[in-house]
Amino acid sequence: MKILIICEHFFPLTGAQALQATKVADALSLAGCEVRILCGARQVQGAESAYPVYFVETVPYGGSNNILDRVVRRVRHEFNDINAEGEWINAMVEKAIEMEREFKPDVIMTQSTPFRSHLVGLRLPSEMREKWVAYFSDLWPLCLTPYPYRTTLSNILSFVQLRSLGRVLGTARKIIMSSDESVFQITRKFPHIDPEKFFSVAHIGTPPSGLAPSAMESEHYASRFVHVGRLTRERTCPELVTAIGKLVEEEGTSGARFPGFTFVGWVDQEFRERCVELERSGAIEFVGDVDPTVAQSICTAAGVLVVIEANMPESPFLPSKFSDYAMLRKPILSISPPGPIRRYLSRHGGGVATGHNARDIQDAMRSLIKNKHSTSDGVRLAALFDAGHVAQKYIEIFGRQV
Repeated sequence: MKILIICEHFFPLTGAQALQATKVADALSLAGCEVRILCGARQVQGAESAYPVYFVETVPYGGSNNILDRVVRRVRHEFNDINAEGEWINAMVEKAIEMEREFKPDVIMTQSTPFRSHLVGLRLPSEMREKWVAYFSDLWPLCLTPYPYRTTLSNILSFVQLRSLGRVLGTARKIIMSSDESVFQITRKFPHIDPEKFFSVAHIGTPPSGLAPSAMESEHYASRFVHVGRLTRERTCPELVTAIGKLVEEEGTSGARFPGFTFVGWVDQEFRERCVELERSGAIEFVGDVDPTVAQSICTAAGVLVVIEANMPESPFLPSKFSDYAMLRKPILSISPPGPIRRYLSRHGGGVATGHNARDIQDAMRSLIKNKHSTSDGVRLAALFDAGHVAQKYIEIFGRQV
């Protein structure tokens, strides 16, 4: 099967969207598909790759931290995301048509985020659109998501963004999303579009590096709770701090020592200030930003890996961090509303999910401290995010008649 993937973010960029797009291409290539990439990321000349990668470089919006510049940059980004006649879109369409003549793919898959990758698909000639599959890594636009992700700007732009989304959903032959919950939200919003063309495929997890953590890392992190990655204001959880404080207080009466909690990566300053006393006692530590190989090593050494989602009624999101954690086959503590993560842990094991309630978090952490979770649960969960398993899901969907 010949597959042309069109996306904006790709290797050698290192953001979450670039990593996921690259994992999908790698997995499909390893599964025996002939893959070509057209992306917006400048490629390193002479770099080795299992498949050809072509690019039309995107123009950066600038990096000023001035608040007015940030607002202007955000507004420009949102409008460029739905401008089907933009300069980058025009150049990508032209290159895609050229590649189609030479490569003759069986499938043309556009990948977002950003959404404007799908506008390339929308602009393709009709015979190319017959092969078009649109993949959404996250629910878009933000007006369809719960607070705190649904912002004032997203509400203002909702009409034009939903109109653009409707055109893509109505034109693409198949739609793939990263969770059943996202599919449900989209089909509920667009009931007139054939639900049979919607599918869900999980993110691909990053397999263990195979390198053992150092003796010092193993000793320090072996029983600790570890959260890796940025903890932004939207996802901070004051109830977690309360729960840790209660567990520390219990040490004197229960005799069970709290093993400690480590945050690896940037953490919201206001949240850090809530943790001052617990940080001083050693119950909580902040490691800060580290090299990805160091973060991976800490994850491998950790006792329990932690996912924190924003406090919302329900979540349509399947964070790529969860799939990466699952591949390590470690117990997972997820502080999450009802949504994909809770569903995975409930059906397949591998950890404990709890809501944003201090007592519930305390009980969940206590259970993970006292009880060793079955290794077979971790193996079963990891299998769902394995590259080979996910690639076969894509291939099955590509082969279905809709």
